[in-house]
Amino acid sequence: MEAFDQLFAGHGDLARAAATRALSLDPNLLLAQALLYSITPGVESMQKVDAAAAAGGSLAEAERTELAMWAANKHADTEKGRALALKLLELAPNDWRAHVYVGTNAFFAGHDVKAGKAHLLEAARLNPEAASVWATLAAIAVEEGDRTGAAEAQKKVADMRPDDPAAQADYAYALITAGKLEEAEATARKAAALPNADAKPLAALANVEFYRSQYARGHQDLARARARSKDENERMAFVVFDALGYAAEGKYKGAMQAAATLEKEARAAKNPNFYVTAATNRAFAANLLGKFSEGRKYAADALARTRSESLSDAGRRGLETGALIAGLWAQAFGGSVAEAEKTLALLDQQAAESPNNLNARSFADWGHGVLKLVRGDAKGAAAEMQKCVPTFDLCHFHQALAQEKAGDAAGAQSTRATLLAQQRSQDSFFLTLRSQLLKKQRRLASARGD
Repeated sequence: MEAFDQLFAGHGDLARAAATRALSLDPNLLLAQALLYSITPGVESMQKVDAAAAAGGSLAEAERTELAMWAANKHADTEKGRALALKLLELAPNDWRAHVYVGTNAFFAGHDVKAGKAHLLEAARLNPEAASVWATLAAIAVEEGDRTGAAEAQKKVADMRPDDPAAQADYAYALITAGKLEEAEATARKAAALPNADAKPLAALANVEFYRSQYARGHQDLARARARSKDENERMAFVVFDALGYAAEGKYKGAMQAAATLEKEARAAKNPNFYVTAATNRAFAANLLGKFSEGRKYAADALARTRSESLSDAGRRGLETGALIAGLWAQAFGGSVAEAEKTLALLDQQAAESPNNLNARSFADWGHGVLKLVRGDAKGAAAEMQKCVPTFDLCHFHQALAQEKAGDAAGAQSTRATLLAQQRSQDSFFLTLRSQLLKKQRRLASARGD
Protein backbone atom coordinates (compact mmCIF):
# COMPACT_ATOMS: atom_id res chain seq x y z
CA MET A 1 0.00 0.00 0.00
CA GLU A 2 1.65 3.17 -1.21
CA ALA A 3 0.01 5.46 1.34
CA PHE A 4 1.25 3.28 4.21
CA ASP A 5 4.78 3.10 2.83
CA GLN A 6 5.00 6.85 2.27
CA LEU A 7 3.66 7.62 5.73
CA PHE A 8 6.12 5.39 7.56
CA ALA A 9 8.92 6.69 5.34
CA GLY A 10 8.14 10.13 6.78
CA HIS A 11 6.22 11.64 3.86
CA GLY A 12 2.83 12.66 5.17
CA ASP A 13 2.08 14.73 2.08
CA LEU A 14 2.67 11.80 -0.28
CA ALA A 15 0.71 9.48 2.02
CA ARG A 16 -2.26 11.86 1.96
CA ALA A 17 -2.09 12.09 -1.83
CA ALA A 18 -1.90 8.30 -2.24
CA ALA A 19 -4.78 7.65 0.16
CA THR A 20 -6.89 10.29 -1.58
CA ARG A 21 -6.21 8.66 -4.95
CA ALA A 22 -7.18 5.25 -3.57
CA LEU A 23 -10.43 6.62 -2.15
CA SER A 24 -11.26 8.30 -5.45
CA LEU A 25 -11.23 4.83 -7.00
CA ASP A 26 -13.06 3.14 -4.12
CA PRO A 27 -14.58 5.38 -1.42
CA ASN A 28 -15.24 2.33 0.77
CA LEU A 29 -11.59 1.46 1.42
CA LEU A 30 -11.74 1.65 5.21
CA LEU A 31 -8.01 1.36 5.82
CA ALA A 32 -7.33 4.20 3.39
CA GLN A 33 -9.92 6.27 5.27
CA ALA A 34 -8.33 5.48 8.63
CA LEU A 35 -4.84 6.30 7.40
CA LEU A 36 -5.85 9.52 5.68
CA TYR A 37 -7.82 10.92 8.59
CA SER A 38 -5.27 9.79 11.16
CA ILE A 39 -2.85 12.31 9.64
CA THR A 40 -5.46 15.02 9.10
CA PRO A 41 -5.70 17.57 11.94
CA GLY A 42 -8.82 18.19 14.00
CA VAL A 43 -11.68 16.56 15.86
CA GLU A 44 -13.66 15.83 12.71
CA SER A 45 -10.83 13.72 11.35
CA MET A 46 -10.74 11.73 14.61
CA GLN A 47 -14.45 11.05 14.24
CA LYS A 48 -13.84 9.80 10.70
CA VAL A 49 -11.18 7.37 11.92
CA ASP A 50 -13.67 6.13 14.50
CA ALA A 51 -16.30 5.76 11.77
CA ALA A 52 -13.94 3.71 9.62
CA ALA A 53 -13.19 1.41 12.54
CA ALA A 54 -16.89 1.01 13.32
CA ALA A 55 -17.71 0.27 9.68
CA GLY A 56 -15.24 -2.62 9.65
CA GLY A 57 -17.25 -4.80 12.01
CA SER A 58 -17.87 -7.49 9.41
CA LEU A 59 -14.26 -7.70 8.21
CA ALA A 60 -11.74 -10.37 9.13
CA GLU A 61 -10.23 -10.12 12.61
CA ALA A 62 -6.86 -8.87 11.36
CA GLU A 63 -8.48 -6.02 9.42
CA ARG A 64 -10.70 -5.11 12.38
CA THR A 65 -7.67 -5.09 14.64
CA GLU A 66 -5.73 -2.81 12.30
CA LEU A 67 -8.60 -0.33 12.07
CA ALA A 68 -9.02 -0.37 15.85
CA MET A 69 -5.30 0.33 16.22
CA TRP A 70 -5.54 3.44 14.03
CA ALA A 71 -8.50 4.66 16.10
CA ALA A 72 -6.72 4.06 19.41
CA ASN A 73 -3.67 5.99 18.26
CA LYS A 74 -5.79 8.89 17.02
CA HIS A 75 -7.27 9.06 20.51
CA ALA A 76 -3.72 9.14 21.97
CA ASP A 77 -4.29 5.77 23.66
CA THR A 78 -0.79 4.58 22.84
CA GLU A 79 -0.90 1.65 25.25
CA LYS A 80 -4.00 0.26 23.54
CA GLY A 81 -2.51 0.98 20.13
CA ARG A 82 0.65 -0.92 21.07
CA ALA A 83 -1.35 -3.92 22.30
CA LEU A 84 -3.42 -3.98 19.10
CA ALA A 85 -0.27 -3.83 16.96
CA LEU A 86 1.10 -6.87 18.78
CA LYS A 87 -2.22 -8.65 18.30
CA LEU A 88 -2.16 -7.81 14.58
CA LEU A 89 1.29 -9.36 14.31
CA GLU A 90 -0.04 -12.57 15.87
CA LEU A 91 -2.92 -12.61 13.37
CA ALA A 92 -0.81 -11.72 10.31
CA PRO A 93 2.82 -12.75 10.96
CA ASN A 94 3.65 -12.73 7.25
CA ASP A 95 2.35 -9.22 6.61
CA TRP A 96 5.34 -6.88 6.35
CA ARG A 97 3.21 -3.98 7.55
CA ALA A 98 2.47 -5.76 10.83
CA HIS A 99 6.21 -5.96 11.50
CA VAL A 100 6.57 -2.25 10.67
CA TYR A 101 3.85 -1.34 13.17
CA VAL A 102 5.47 -3.33 15.96
CA GLY A 103 9.04 -2.43 15.02
CA THR A 104 8.47 1.31 14.77
CA ASN A 105 6.59 1.33 18.07
CA ALA A 106 9.31 -0.68 19.79
CA PHE A 107 12.00 1.66 18.52
CA PHE A 108 10.51 5.15 18.45
CA ALA A 109 8.45 4.85 21.64
CA GLY A 110 10.34 2.21 23.59
CA HIS A 111 13.84 2.86 22.19
CA ASP A 112 14.25 -0.91 22.07
CA VAL A 113 16.84 -1.07 19.31
CA LYS A 114 17.10 -4.86 19.30
CA ALA A 115 13.37 -5.52 18.95
CA GLY A 116 12.81 -2.69 16.50
CA LYS A 117 15.65 -3.83 14.27
CA ALA A 118 14.52 -7.46 14.31
CA HIS A 119 11.02 -6.59 13.15
CA LEU A 120 12.21 -4.16 10.51
CA LEU A 121 14.67 -6.67 9.10
CA GLU A 122 11.84 -9.19 8.87
CA ALA A 123 9.71 -6.57 7.11
CA ALA A 124 12.59 -6.00 4.70
CA ARG A 125 12.75 -9.73 4.00
CA LEU A 126 9.01 -9.80 3.27
CA ASN A 127 9.08 -6.61 1.19
CA PRO A 128 12.62 -5.48 0.31
CA GLU A 129 11.34 -2.60 -1.84
CA ALA A 130 9.46 -0.81 0.96
CA ALA A 131 10.99 2.63 1.53
CA SER A 132 9.56 2.88 5.03
CA VAL A 133 11.47 -0.19 6.19
CA TRP A 134 14.86 1.17 5.15
CA ALA A 135 14.03 4.65 6.48
CA THR A 136 13.35 3.20 9.90
CA LEU A 137 16.43 0.98 9.77
CA ALA A 138 18.38 4.15 9.02
CA ALA A 139 16.98 5.80 12.16
CA ILE A 140 17.89 2.72 14.18
CA ALA A 141 21.43 2.83 12.80
CA VAL A 142 21.74 6.45 13.94
CA GLU A 143 20.75 5.53 17.49
CA GLU A 144 23.30 2.70 17.37
CA GLY A 145 25.95 5.28 16.45
CA ASP A 146 26.32 3.88 12.93
CA ARG A 147 25.80 7.01 10.85
CA THR A 148 27.44 5.44 7.80
CA GLY A 149 25.04 2.51 8.10
CA ALA A 150 22.15 4.96 8.18
CA ALA A 151 23.28 6.48 4.89
CA GLU A 152 23.70 3.03 3.37
CA ALA A 153 20.15 2.09 4.36
CA GLN A 154 18.73 5.18 2.66
CA LYS A 155 20.94 4.61 -0.36
CA LYS A 156 19.14 1.32 -0.96
CA VAL A 157 15.92 3.26 -1.53
CA ALA A 158 17.66 5.96 -3.57
CA ASP A 159 19.17 3.31 -5.84
CA MET A 160 15.82 1.54 -6.22
CA ARG A 161 14.11 4.84 -7.03
CA PRO A 162 16.60 7.01 -8.96
CA ASP A 163 13.87 9.25 -10.39
CA ASP A 164 12.01 9.73 -7.11
CA PRO A 165 12.83 13.18 -5.65
CA ALA A 166 11.61 12.15 -2.20
CA ALA A 167 13.90 9.11 -2.09
CA GLN A 168 16.85 11.20 -3.26
CA ALA A 169 16.09 13.90 -0.66
CA ASP A 170 15.96 11.26 2.06
CA TYR A 171 19.38 10.05 0.96
CA ALA A 172 20.68 13.62 1.10
CA TYR A 173 19.41 13.90 4.68
CA ALA A 174 21.12 10.63 5.58
CA LEU A 175 24.37 11.98 4.12
CA ILE A 176 24.00 15.05 6.34
CA THR A 177 23.64 12.73 9.32
CA ALA A 178 26.80 10.93 8.21
CA GLY A 179 28.62 14.27 8.08
CA LYS A 180 29.06 14.15 4.30
CA LEU A 181 27.81 17.61 3.45
CA GLU A 182 29.38 17.85 -0.01
CA GLU A 183 27.73 14.60 -1.11
CA ALA A 184 24.49 15.68 0.51
CA GLU A 185 24.51 18.96 -1.40
CA ALA A 186 25.28 17.24 -4.71
CA THR A 187 22.50 14.70 -4.14
CA ALA A 188 19.97 17.39 -3.23
CA ARG A 189 20.88 19.56 -6.23
CA LYS A 190 20.65 16.61 -8.61
CA ALA A 191 17.24 15.68 -7.19
CA ALA A 192 16.02 19.27 -7.42
CA ALA A 193 16.84 19.18 -11.14
CA LEU A 194 14.68 16.11 -11.83
CA PRO A 195 11.76 16.84 -14.20
CA ASN A 196 9.29 15.73 -11.52
CA ALA A 197 11.11 17.37 -8.60
CA ASP A 198 8.91 18.34 -5.67
CA ALA A 199 9.77 20.51 -2.68
CA LYS A 200 11.82 17.95 -0.76
CA PRO A 201 15.22 18.28 -2.50
CA LEU A 202 15.17 22.04 -1.98
CA ALA A 203 14.38 21.54 1.70
CA ALA A 204 17.29 19.11 1.94
CA LEU A 205 19.54 21.65 0.26
CA ALA A 206 18.43 24.28 2.79
CA ASN A 207 19.33 21.84 5.56
CA VAL A 208 22.86 21.53 4.19
CA GLU A 209 23.14 25.30 4.01
CA PHE A 210 21.99 25.75 7.60
CA TYR A 211 24.65 23.26 8.72
CA ARG A 212 27.22 25.39 6.95
CA SER A 213 25.80 28.56 8.57
CA GLN A 214 24.79 29.78 5.10
CA TYR A 215 21.53 31.02 6.56
CA ALA A 216 20.51 33.45 3.81
CA ARG A 217 20.78 30.69 1.21
CA GLY A 218 18.93 28.28 3.48
CA HIS A 219 16.02 30.68 3.97
CA GLN A 220 15.87 31.28 0.20
CA ASP A 221 15.77 27.57 -0.61
CA LEU A 222 13.08 26.97 1.99
CA ALA A 223 11.04 29.72 0.34
CA ARG A 224 11.55 27.96 -3.01
CA ALA A 225 10.50 24.66 -1.44
CA ARG A 226 7.33 26.25 -0.05
CA ALA A 227 6.49 27.65 -3.47
CA ARG A 228 6.93 24.22 -5.04
CA SER A 229 4.99 22.23 -2.43
CA LYS A 230 1.42 21.14 -3.17
CA ASP A 231 0.57 20.12 0.39
CA GLU A 232 -0.46 22.78 2.91
CA ASN A 233 0.80 20.76 5.88
CA GLU A 234 4.20 20.39 4.25
CA ARG A 235 4.31 24.12 3.45
CA MET A 236 3.61 25.01 7.06
CA ALA A 237 6.18 22.49 8.28
CA PHE A 238 8.75 24.37 6.20
CA VAL A 239 7.82 27.57 8.06
CA VAL A 240 8.41 25.76 11.37
CA PHE A 241 11.86 24.72 10.15
CA ASP A 242 12.55 28.24 8.90
CA ALA A 243 11.54 29.86 12.20
CA LEU A 244 14.01 27.88 14.26
CA GLY A 245 16.56 28.34 11.50
CA TYR A 246 16.42 32.02 12.43
CA ALA A 247 16.91 31.01 16.07
CA ALA A 248 20.02 29.04 15.08
CA GLU A 249 21.22 32.18 13.36
CA GLY A 250 20.56 34.16 16.56
CA LYS A 251 17.87 36.30 14.90
CA TYR A 252 14.98 36.45 17.34
CA LYS A 253 13.00 38.91 15.23
CA GLY A 254 13.22 36.63 12.21
CA ALA A 255 11.96 33.69 14.28
CA MET A 256 9.00 35.75 15.52
CA GLN A 257 8.15 36.91 12.00
CA ALA A 258 8.20 33.34 10.74
CA ALA A 259 5.92 32.29 13.61
CA ALA A 260 3.53 35.08 12.63
CA THR A 261 3.51 33.80 9.05
CA LEU A 262 2.77 30.30 10.32
CA GLU A 263 -0.09 31.51 12.48
CA LYS A 264 -1.62 33.48 9.63
CA GLU A 265 -1.43 30.55 7.22
CA ALA A 266 -2.73 28.08 9.81
CA ARG A 267 -5.72 30.28 10.51
CA ALA A 268 -6.44 30.69 6.81
CA ALA A 269 -6.22 26.92 6.30
CA LYS A 270 -8.28 26.25 9.46
CA ASN A 271 -5.48 23.99 10.65
CA PRO A 272 -5.53 23.99 14.47
CA ASN A 273 -2.36 21.94 14.87
CA PHE A 274 -0.17 24.54 13.24
CA TYR A 275 -1.97 27.40 14.96
CA VAL A 276 -0.87 25.89 18.28
CA THR A 277 2.58 25.11 16.85
CA ALA A 278 3.05 28.80 16.02
CA ALA A 279 2.77 29.68 19.70
CA THR A 280 5.04 26.82 20.75
CA ASN A 281 7.60 27.91 18.17
CA ARG A 282 7.64 31.38 19.69
CA ALA A 283 8.29 29.87 23.10
CA PHE A 284 11.08 27.60 21.89
CA ALA A 285 12.76 30.41 19.96
CA ALA A 286 12.61 32.67 23.01
CA ASN A 287 14.01 29.96 25.29
CA LEU A 288 16.76 28.99 22.87
CA LEU A 289 17.92 32.60 22.80
CA GLY A 290 17.66 33.09 26.57
CA LYS A 291 14.51 35.24 26.61
CA PHE A 292 12.80 33.24 29.34
CA SER A 293 10.24 35.85 30.33
CA GLU A 294 8.89 35.89 26.79
CA GLY A 295 9.24 32.13 26.52
CA ARG A 296 7.09 31.72 29.61
CA LYS A 297 4.40 33.95 28.11
CA TYR A 298 4.37 32.17 24.76
CA ALA A 299 4.38 28.72 26.35
CA ALA A 300 1.34 29.66 28.44
CA ASP A 301 -0.36 30.85 25.25
CA ALA A 302 0.48 27.57 23.50
CA LEU A 303 -0.86 25.50 26.41
CA ALA A 304 -4.08 27.52 26.45
CA ARG A 305 -4.50 26.93 22.74
CA THR A 306 -4.15 23.17 23.20
CA ARG A 307 -7.16 23.34 25.49
CA SER A 308 -9.34 25.59 23.36
CA GLU A 309 -8.66 24.53 19.77
CA SER A 310 -10.53 21.78 17.93
CA LEU A 311 -7.77 19.18 18.15
CA SER A 312 -7.85 15.41 17.94
CA ASP A 313 -6.82 13.60 21.12
CA ALA A 314 -3.48 12.65 19.55
CA GLY A 315 -2.89 16.16 18.29
CA ARG A 316 -3.76 17.64 21.66
CA ARG A 317 -1.45 15.31 23.57
CA GLY A 318 1.54 15.91 21.32
CA LEU A 319 1.09 19.67 21.24
CA GLU A 320 0.41 19.83 24.97
CA THR A 321 3.69 18.01 25.61
CA GLY A 322 5.59 20.55 23.53
CA ALA A 323 3.95 23.44 25.38
CA LEU A 324 4.74 21.87 28.77
CA ILE A 325 8.40 21.38 27.86
CA ALA A 326 8.68 24.96 26.63
CA GLY A 327 6.88 26.19 29.73
CA LEU A 328 8.96 24.30 32.28
CA TRP A 329 12.16 25.37 30.55
CA ALA A 330 11.19 29.06 30.68
CA GLN A 331 9.72 28.88 34.18
CA ALA A 332 12.70 27.13 35.77
CA PHE A 333 15.44 29.18 34.12
CA GLY A 334 13.35 32.35 34.41
CA GLY A 335 13.02 32.09 38.18
CA SER A 336 9.43 30.79 38.45
CA VAL A 337 10.29 27.53 40.18
CA ALA A 338 6.87 27.05 41.79
CA GLU A 339 5.23 27.19 38.35
CA ALA A 340 7.82 24.77 37.00
CA GLU A 341 6.93 22.28 39.73
CA LYS A 342 3.27 22.33 38.63
CA THR A 343 4.29 21.84 35.01
CA LEU A 344 6.54 18.94 35.97
CA ALA A 345 3.60 17.25 37.69
CA LEU A 346 1.78 17.24 34.33
CA LEU A 347 4.79 15.70 32.58
CA ASP A 348 4.97 13.06 35.31
CA GLN A 349 1.29 12.34 34.75
CA GLN A 350 1.82 11.86 31.02
CA ALA A 351 4.69 9.47 31.70
CA ALA A 352 2.55 7.44 34.10
CA GLU A 353 -0.22 7.18 31.52
CA SER A 354 2.17 5.79 28.87
CA PRO A 355 4.55 3.43 30.70
CA ASN A 356 5.89 1.93 27.47
CA ASN A 357 6.74 5.33 25.99
CA LEU A 358 10.29 6.15 27.03
CA ASN A 359 10.06 9.55 25.37
CA ALA A 360 7.36 10.60 27.85
CA ARG A 361 9.49 9.26 30.72
CA SER A 362 12.49 11.18 29.41
CA PHE A 363 10.58 14.45 29.31
CA ALA A 364 9.77 13.99 32.99
CA ASP A 365 13.35 12.96 33.84
CA TRP A 366 14.61 16.10 32.13
CA GLY A 367 12.11 18.20 34.10
CA HIS A 368 13.29 16.70 37.40
CA GLY A 369 16.86 17.40 36.34
CA VAL A 370 16.13 21.01 35.43
CA LEU A 371 14.49 21.68 38.79
CA LYS A 372 17.44 20.14 40.63
CA LEU A 373 19.79 22.24 38.54
CA VAL A 374 18.11 25.56 39.32
CA ARG A 375 17.94 24.60 43.01
CA GLY A 376 21.69 24.12 43.11
CA ASP A 377 21.92 20.32 42.99
CA ALA A 378 23.95 20.10 39.79
CA LYS A 379 25.20 16.56 40.46
CA GLY A 380 21.65 15.30 41.04
CA ALA A 381 20.50 17.14 37.93
CA ALA A 382 23.12 15.44 35.78
CA ALA A 383 22.08 12.05 37.16
CA GLU A 384 18.43 12.68 36.29
CA MET A 385 19.26 13.82 32.77
CA GLN A 386 21.53 10.85 32.19
CA LYS A 387 18.31 8.78 32.09
CA CYS A 388 16.99 10.57 28.98
CA VAL A 389 16.80 8.71 25.68
CA PRO A 390 19.62 9.54 23.23
CA THR A 391 17.33 11.49 20.90
CA PHE A 392 16.20 14.04 23.52
CA ASP A 393 18.80 16.64 22.62
CA LEU A 394 17.58 19.39 24.95
CA CYS A 395 18.00 17.08 27.93
CA HIS A 396 21.59 16.27 27.05
CA PHE A 397 22.30 19.93 26.33
CA HIS A 398 21.24 20.71 29.90
CA GLN A 399 23.01 17.58 31.18
CA ALA A 400 26.31 19.06 29.99
CA LEU A 401 25.48 22.31 31.79
CA ALA A 402 24.73 20.37 34.98
CA GLN A 403 27.94 18.36 34.70
CA GLU A 404 29.94 21.54 34.25
CA LYS A 405 28.33 23.17 37.30
CA ALA A 406 29.00 20.00 39.29
CA GLY A 407 32.71 20.30 38.49
CA ASP A 408 32.77 17.44 36.00
CA ALA A 409 34.43 19.28 33.11
CA ALA A 410 35.45 16.07 31.33
CA GLY A 411 31.93 14.67 31.56
CA ALA A 412 30.44 17.92 30.25
CA GLN A 413 32.84 17.93 27.31
CA SER A 414 32.03 14.28 26.53
CA THR A 415 28.29 14.96 26.60
CA ARG A 416 28.68 17.97 24.32
CA ALA A 417 30.89 16.03 21.91
CA THR A 418 28.33 13.21 21.72
CA LEU A 419 25.54 15.70 21.09
CA LEU A 420 27.48 17.53 18.38
CA ALA A 421 28.26 14.24 16.66
CA GLN A 422 24.57 13.59 16.06
CA GLN A 423 24.39 15.77 12.91
CA ARG A 424 20.59 15.60 12.99
CA SER A 425 18.85 16.48 9.74
CA GLN A 426 15.44 18.13 9.36
CA ASP A 427 15.79 19.55 12.88
CA SER A 428 16.41 23.28 13.19
CA PHE A 429 15.87 23.04 16.97
CA PHE A 430 18.99 20.87 17.11
CA LEU A 431 20.77 23.31 14.81
CA THR A 432 20.21 26.06 17.39
CA LEU A 433 21.60 23.88 20.17
CA ARG A 434 24.48 22.98 17.87
CA SER A 435 25.31 26.63 17.16
CA GLN A 436 25.44 27.32 20.89
CA LEU A 437 27.59 24.26 21.54
CA LEU A 438 30.05 25.31 18.84
CA LYS A 439 30.31 28.76 20.41
CA LYS A 440 30.96 27.11 23.76
CA GLN A 441 33.71 24.96 22.24
CA ARG A 442 35.37 28.02 20.74
CA ARG A 443 35.29 29.84 24.09
CA LEU A 444 36.81 26.84 25.87
CA ALA A 445 39.50 26.49 23.21
CA SER A 446 40.31 30.20 23.49
CA ALA A 447 40.55 29.94 27.28
CA ARG A 448 42.99 27.03 26.89
CA GLY A 449 44.98 29.01 24.33
CA ASP A 450 44.37 26.41 21.61
